[in-house]
Amino acid sequence: MGLALPAVVLGGQGVTGLKAFCREGQTFLTWKEDGSKWYRVYAADRPIRAAAEAALVAKIPQGSNRFGFLRNVDTSKGFFQSLAAEEWCRAIQIEDDQAGAKQLPDGTGLFVRTIKKPARTYYAVTGEAEGEAAAAIRPGVNGLTQPVQEQVAPPGAVLQRKLDERYYVYAFFCDYELWNGDGVDDNWDGYVHVFHIRAPDPKRRDTKQPYPVSFRLHAFGAWRDWNIPYCYPATHVDVRLLDYHLTWWYGYSDALPGRLPRSRIPPKGMVVNFSERRVLQVARWLAGGPKNFPFQVDPDQISVFGGSMGGTGTHCLGVRNGDVFAAAFADEGIFNWALPREHNSWVNDVAGKFGPQDRNDMTNEGVGVYDLLNLTRWVAQHPQKELPFMSIGQGMVDFVIPFHDFVNYLKALEAGKHPYAAGWEVMGHMPWAGSGSPMDYRKVRRDEVVPAFANASCNSTLRSGFRIVAKYESVDGGTLTIKPGSLKSPCAAEGGFPPGLAGMALMLGPSSVTRDTFTIASSTPTSLTVKQGSLADYLPPLTGWDIHVLKQNIKKDEGKDRDPTEQEKRAKAEANKKTFLICDGEPRGCWSGHFTWSTRNQDFDPKQAGDDIVDAEKKLAICIRLGRNAHAGEWGGETATADVTPRRCRKFRPLPGEQVRWENWDCSNPSGPKKVAEGQVAADEHGLVTVPKFLIGKAGWGSRLVLTRP
Repeated sequence: MGLALPAVVLGGQGVTGLKAFCREGQTFLTWKEDGSKWYRVYAADRPIRAAAEAALVAKIPQGSNRFGFLRNVDTSKGFFQSLAAEEWCRAIQIEDDQAGAKQLPDGTGLFVRTIKKPARTYYAVTGEAEGEAAAAIRPGVNGLTQPVQEQVAPPGAVLQRKLDERYYVYAFFCDYELWNGDGVDDNWDGYVHVFHIRAPDPKRRDTKQPYPVSFRLHAFGAWRDWNIPYCYPATHVDVRLLDYHLTWWYGYSDALPGRLPRSRIPPKGMVVNFSERRVLQVARWLAGGPKNFPFQVDPDQISVFGGSMGGTGTHCLGVRNGDVFAAAFADEGIFNWALPREHNSWVNDVAGKFGPQDRNDMTNEGVGVYDLLNLTRWVAQHPQKELPFMSIGQGMVDFVIPFHDFVNYLKALEAGKHPYAAGWEVMGHMPWAGSGSPMDYRKVRRDEVVPAFANASCNSTLRSGFRIVAKYESVDGGTLTIKPGSLKSPCAAEGGFPPGLAGMALMLGPSSVTRDTFTIASSTPTSLTVKQGSLADYLPPLTGWDIHVLKQNIKKDEGKDRDPTEQEKRAKAEANKKTFLICDGEPRGCWSGHFTWSTRNQDFDPKQAGDDIVDAEKKLAICIRLGRNAHAGEWGGETATADVTPRRCRKFRPLPGEQVRWENWDCSNPSGPKKVAEGQVAADEHGLVTVPKFLIGKAGWGSRLVLTRP
């Protein structure tokens, strides 16, 4: 289909040297520019003699041999100045060369088209210059005399340069038609992109091919994380892309870079998941075992991780793309962009990329963007979707990223019967909270069964996302008092304590080392009283950072190195104590964060097969065990219960409504497992089997869940 572009006069000195080839599902066209500002690309199933005989498929700007992602960023300073100065960034290569010797010279035009169906296609290119005579299409000059034999295939990537030993930069070409819906190459980020990739150090004993893969999504403005001085994790191939316009790794309105008058808001347009698609295109390229990447990777062990904006992108990429990722480590990220401004300070930021909340612009998936990016609702509504194992961390006193919807998100994951572990810690906006789970997300495989847990009896208490962090005016015995109207929290009531605080937790001097909490007995708008203990007598412990700051201040004031005195430390603790935290549950803890299960990469007993996963047509078996959580510590009991739903079953696939028999085998003594419970349960409408209140042990191999079909 041709493009409906405005009629103009064609001209220039004449395009020459048109060449074309198809590789890995994409057709590459190059030509010698004639000085025109724009170039029109035509396509037809027969030789093209005139523009009217062909479909207009693209309008390409002058200088298309250069990366379009530099068009709409400031290259005069900072990171993008450094990026633009990189030798590989001076021009695009469409052929692999580790020395960058095949960069397209200036004056060369470039267009890359992603093929949707097999075809034999002729192409022609003409320059566009206002006021000049119409340019002719001359076969063999600016028109092809032979068709391009086009085939559909996963798009590839082109080596731009070898940066260091086992460290490379590649370019890849996104779907031009999606990136430029009107046919004009003016996408905010451009459609030609790059990524860094490094292979693990072969000297490490725990590395071997095929390597697992880790995608790291950088945080807001954390451009330094684009570079890979060493692989993290050390055992994984490390891949990193750039989110040039800080879109939180989702995408942006196709109306950008256009803006409403005197506004940073884009005109109403379609919000497209451009950023998400870029990451997925690279992941699928790697999973396909590309010949021009010199190392083997394991397509069933691709994970994604990040913190802050990177954690936000990890939530979105993870829950929406379980077919690609085995696991996702989302730290201190946003998972519900539908939250109002009082609970999410980033609403104004994304309004400049997605459009405002009240407009809720449509996405390319046919859903309003703020509906689609309400992942709390999405995960609950999509139990049929297979998610990666989600390892989630959040900071209780992080006021950069919202905590308000955290517990609702966990409840929604459980409602959707999805696999996850989550933890929260008394920490601000700093890496890495993580889930604290004994199950290492980096070792989870996409081709293995993963259990989803819900309603675990070993969960820490967290009733809601309510929290207040502020400073008090005074404490007297068990009573804390604030200045009237001083509370700025969205959870406050007219600047004071809201009603209903009884039973909530109070922590003085909240930090990662503070462990003591008080239970609130009663409150007024300006005071609260705890059930037991003296607030006046309590002193919170100091962190290592507190001691470091004290020593730095001593050196600054006295000009010498010495440890702080007990009096100085007490004064610091008294100052820290003035800050208090109120939360609706435990200030640190975990949900589904005490469980681990025996897998190929985390094998309870590598010498025996009795703990291994069985995934057969008629039988499924998996060993699950209680372990220590880094936030919550050891679970106090020898056993705990949880509703268990096996996910990602390859062969064990009951029909909806089918009766399935379950057994629980106590494997605390692996040499003599004992059956301790059994029963029957019906598969739900999606064929998922959930065993309620399954008893899980701590010793030996834990407990073995066995499911059988008749």
